[in-house]
Amino acid sequence: MGEREVAEEFFNQDHPRASITDDATMLLNPGQVLDNIATAMERVDLDISVEVSIDDDVAPLTELHAMVGNLMMGPTLAVHVVNTAMRIMSARYPADLVTRPLPAEYDLRTIVALPIEDDHHDIATTIFNQRTTATADLTEDDLFDLYEQLDVPAQLQIFMALFFMYGTKIGAMKHRTGIP
Repeated sequence: MGEREVAEEFFNQDHPRASITDDATMLLNPGQVLDNIATAMERVDLDISVEVSIDDDVAPLTELHAMVGNLMMGPTLAVHVVNTAMRIMSARYPADLVTRPLPAEYDLRTIVALPIEDDHHDIATTIFNQRTTATADLTEDDLFDLYEQLDVPAQLQIFMALFFMYGTKIGAMKHRTGIP
């Protein structure tokens, strides 16, 4: 694909392209990355059997890394995932299931082959449950204490864990309710 076509896709508000890169720089539209994440989450809800690759179907790792490492938007990614999850789940599933926190024995790594350290898994579970039981959206400030000492790889692990926690919760609610 030529440079002109790539630029046209990037500037087209109806196209999912969120970045343009060359050998040394990246031009990134963080809002489009967030939109692409929400779109992927909606797809998971509509078809739980769909295989999702973060890098191919949600956002390329280079974009996520730039958002966390360069723009310091790790907490933004996390609150976006859990707030979007609640919006999607609340629209289709019974409130008592949606607002039920993940149980203490929940371990995402037993369901999805996702390499994540114990403490990062615990942080992701805490964030997911904090939003699930809250009556309002989380903000970045709500995560300050959790994110203050985390490096970029840890924040990316937590983002991925939150995304897949959402998927496992959707799957469990679909199974429980019979909602397709």
